[in-house]
Amino acid sequence: MRLMSALYPVLLACLVVVAGCGNPSADQAALVSTGPATAEPAHEPAAMPVPGAPSVLQAAVVASRNLPKPTPAPSSAAAAPGSRAGGGGGGGGATTGRAGRTANTEVTFYGAFDNDPPGSAAIAYPVKHSEAGGTGTYADPITFAADPDYMAVGTLVYYAPLRKYFVMEDLCAPCQDEYQANRHPHIDFYTGGFDSGVTACQASLTPSGLVAVEVSPPPGRAVDTTPLYSNGRCISG
Repeated sequence: MRLMSALYPVLLACLVVVAGCGNPSADQAALVSTGPATAEPAHEPAAMPVPGAPSVLQAAVVASRNLPKPTPAPSSAAAAPGSRAGGGGGGGGATTGRAGRTANTEVTFYGAFDNDPPGSAAIAYPVKHSEAGGTGTYADPITFAADPDYMAVGTLVYYAPLRKYFVMEDLCAPCQDEYQANRHPHIDFYTGGFDSGVTACQASLTPSGLVAVEVSPPPGRAVDTTPLYSNGRCISG
């Protein structure tokens, strides 16, 4: 019994070892489990570069070098078609607007001496002046007479041979008769002059045939403000 009692602990340990080395039961599996199994996180496959393709940074640099060039704004100082830079009415210089139309007409002259009533500067259609006058500038044109059906009252003309502006503000009876009879164009420029010497001046200034005048001219034409007739002196003499 002494032997059995001595061997009993050894046999018992062997049984425990043999039981632990076999297939564990469900209860035993629970005892040896270390916890719930955890799945290892999946990894996304790395993007593979396409051979020869530029990177995003390279593409941005290339795009910045190929931006469209800005279109320059038109200059506000550009001259309008048909116009030239120049000064205002009064002095010499280039025109500042579109040219007026050309009218071919007979041109004559009259003064206070042969006005109606004689010896007066009375006018039929005061526009710029209360009586015939003017210096010949764009702002202060000289009076001229005509048939209102041919040249409307207030019409401005420029006569290049004398370098003066004129404005229609008087009635010319002979001009009216000619225009109404056969549409003959005729205008009469005022020379001033209250003495008989003005008639010789008028004759020296009168051209033959039809001559050109500019109707509705722009300001800025060359101007000579010398009176056509003054104190017995004619501009042509």
